[in-house]
Amino acid sequence: MNLVLPDVITTSTEKTVKLKGVNRHETNPEHGKVVTREQMEAEVKLMKSANINHVRNSHYPEPPYWYYLCDKYGIYLEDEANIESHQYYYGKESLSHVPEWKNAHVARNIEMVHATINHPSIVIWSLGNEAGPGDNFVAAYDAIKKIDTSRPVQYERNNAIVDMGSNQYPSIDWVRGAVKGTYKLKYPFHISEYAHSMGNAVGNLIDYWEAIESTNFFMGGAIWDWIDQAMYYYDKKTGDRFMAYGGDFGDKPNDGTFVNNGLIFADMKPKPQYFEVKKVYQNVGVKAVDIPQGKIELFNKNYFKDLSDYQVQWSLFKDGVAVAGSTGTIASADLPKARQKKQVVLPIEYAKLDVGSEYFVKVQFLLNEDKPWANRGFVQMEEQLFVKAAENKPLISTVAKGKNPVLSKEGELQVVKGDQFVAKFDNKTGSIYSLAYADKQIIRDGEGPKLDALRAPVDNDNWAYQQWFEKGLHNLKHKVLSSNSYTKKDGTIVLAFTIESQAPYGASLLGGTSGTYTLKAHTDKPFSNDDFKFTSNQIWTIYQDGSIELSSSITSNNASVVLARLGYSLQLPGEFGNYTYYGRGPINNYADRKTAQFIELHKSTVKDQFVSWPNPQNMSNNEDVRWTSLTNKDGQGAVFIAKEHLATSALEYSELELTFAPHPYQLPKSSGVHLHLDAAVTGLGGNSCGQGPPLEKDRVKAVPTSIGFIIRPIRQNDYLAKAQVATAGDAPISFARSSTGEVSILSGNKAETVLYTVNNGKANTYTNAFDLRQGGTITAWYQENEKLKVTQQYGKIETVPMEVVFASSQETGEGDAKNLLDGDPSSIWHTMYSVTVAQYPHWVDFDAASVKTIKGFTFLPRPDGANGDIKDYKIQISKDGKNWEDLMSGTFERSKKLKTVRFEKPVKGRYIRFIALSSQHGDDFASGAEFAVIAE
Repeated sequence: MNLVLPDVITTSTEKTVKLKGVNRHETNPEHGKVVTREQMEAEVKLMKSANINHVRNSHYPEPPYWYYLCDKYGIYLEDEANIESHQYYYGKESLSHVPEWKNAHVARNIEMVHATINHPSIVIWSLGNEAGPGDNFVAAYDAIKKIDTSRPVQYERNNAIVDMGSNQYPSIDWVRGAVKGTYKLKYPFHISEYAHSMGNAVGNLIDYWEAIESTNFFMGGAIWDWIDQAMYYYDKKTGDRFMAYGGDFGDKPNDGTFVNNGLIFADMKPKPQYFEVKKVYQNVGVKAVDIPQGKIELFNKNYFKDLSDYQVQWSLFKDGVAVAGSTGTIASADLPKARQKKQVVLPIEYAKLDVGSEYFVKVQFLLNEDKPWANRGFVQMEEQLFVKAAENKPLISTVAKGKNPVLSKEGELQVVKGDQFVAKFDNKTGSIYSLAYADKQIIRDGEGPKLDALRAPVDNDNWAYQQWFEKGLHNLKHKVLSSNSYTKKDGTIVLAFTIESQAPYGASLLGGTSGTYTLKAHTDKPFSNDDFKFTSNQIWTIYQDGSIELSSSITSNNASVVLARLGYSLQLPGEFGNYTYYGRGPINNYADRKTAQFIELHKSTVKDQFVSWPNPQNMSNNEDVRWTSLTNKDGQGAVFIAKEHLATSALEYSELELTFAPHPYQLPKSSGVHLHLDAAVTGLGGNSCGQGPPLEKDRVKAVPTSIGFIIRPIRQNDYLAKAQVATAGDAPISFARSSTGEVSILSGNKAETVLYTVNNGKANTYTNAFDLRQGGTITAWYQENEKLKVTQQYGKIETVPMEVVFASSQETGEGDAKNLLDGDPSSIWHTMYSVTVAQYPHWVDFDAASVKTIKGFTFLPRPDGANGDIKDYKIQISKDGKNWEDLMSGTFERSKKLKTVRFEKPVKGRYIRFIALSSQHGDDFASGAEFAVIAE
């Protein structure tokens, strides 16, 4: 039979193509698995609009009309047989081994092939999904090849018997290695499931594709998955309709929220991650070559198609706003052909740009004629390029005019009054207690900025959220340790506080993926001085016009702890619901999901920042924010101006209110606007299934962190003018001690000399870090300003620094044994499982650098999951790393608590071998989060 194929398919059989795909289930919130033709076509249009060119029919063949649409619109299909026996797992019990099931395996495959073989959109056959590696699939493969030899066959569970390689949910580190073509894999390679889109998700997609696009060994992959499988349901008491998930129907067992893995919601509204997929999947690259000369480079990523379908426009932006007259079109003759790069020059007149403003240029690829999925003028692809930074902005101290403010006391409050403002500060918490501009209450009593490190867990936070609650980040209490105040020569008032932020006790967040969380407070285990806490040195500078500058230096007693965020939260009255900001947007974005959101001036409302996740979770975050304002209908309010850049969010609900509401309609009545101003926010990653937590670069740790911002009054929406200032206030001093005992003194003012004492000894000029392993009290101050004196006390460090010299087994990239020593409980050692599964015993050898007197050890199990939890163990010791002596054996209790084991008597040694003998759950894996040796 002769087939008449569309050009795109004919050509793609002869040339390379990247499959930028999704997995798709058939689902509708009203009709379940019954999907209309209209919905199918609407889905395809959404896919094409997002540069998605590939669909894996997971995990069954589709109705005939679906194939017609994919032929028509140009979607590369992987057609998959309706075979999955997941519950039998992949070992000897799998039905793929059982001869009686051979005909069923073969029949389902050849019936699929016979039904759809004539559809040119099908480019790959799949034998099934997660159904074991047995010979029944060999028979199915052989049967397909007797019918069709023109298409490759894939089966993720047994690459050896098919034509191409594939796997599911690999880590980014693994992909970065595998794309080089040196792994023992079957190439070309296709990732059949990755970037698990559960809830607020799809972090690090750009990191995957930077690797995939660097090679032709990988043809692409399919995100899991396309659309949420939630269903409409009604609250039987209130009548509210909501998106229901597992358990909402009284169904047991259920998958809870694990059905909500789509790039779009069940009602087909795009999720925030949809737009990141559109950007990462686009088929052009744009980068700066010589911006002062206006020179940029265009890269046509297509393998056989030019860019003649697009009109390419560019626009210059100044301080987030398009510059009138500074736009243009790149001629079609200047566009590169397939797989080519071409440089063009944009006439931006760099030398004439304002010194005090920031500039970007945006390049957009617009459809130049109507397409089946979008009309002429639709922005199919785009990029933003940095042009220049703002320089020499006026200092707030030079533009804040008015009469000098007056400082007075009112009980436990310090009150600063000036022209058209009253600011009250709480001597107990070290923060703004209340703030009024022109008799308009901006901050109500007790709702001023306070240190905050929590977010409502997103579904991918399952690797970290337990430790957030165990460390009490949901319940921080703020206590002033010391304070000072003074008036500067220019009349500005300075209030300085050293504040300790610690919870009274920890808690456990129960609920898993059920969508319904409950909190179990550990009131019987009150925190001590050694439990996790922050210490912040905050300096508030109050200017004549009511502008208030905060300069804060934040440290903790455990720099390795991974936080959800680190910054300040406050609350404003609900009337300030207009949300304007200059930063990345307009769609929510995070450190590892922000390439699609450009740095521009965005106007929104607090109400519109809400994303209706079926189970509420963290949202509204915007990265790289220069300033943000909240105003009422009369244009009154406040603008918050970053010293550098901030991550900001504004919602009608607190993070805890979001955490404990199973569905949006169950959220409480809003108490106001909850504003977050963060130095940094941890990315999303993909740990809800396989990929792993955010990359190290996208995690926020409790390391020494500086943050600063200015609060200024807004009248008649004059935020654009008010935001063009730079910070000018005094900067705090703080301390940081490393795990080895070295103390660094951190100063926000590098130009000033810092003096310090240890244990009230002689004053020294600080130049370099110094040893304080034995503990002690440090006091430091500026030579020219002793009023900002700060003090910190440290205890003795008992553990010793070590390095890993050998591991009997480890999962390279995500389960390295060195993770046992990194101080980060969220990174773990895990024995190998991807290539082979090693059996017990497993061991890790540590080197303490020199012979030490060792008194014991501590071991922390992995905080997430149960795979590899160690039960029985043995400790050996050596002085030379060759001759080992048994020291002790023991059994760990079955819990996630830190295990502290002290030997009967101290022993001399340099090398320590930690041997895992068995697991708590009978599996062959071993894992752990942290290991440390206690020594004299």
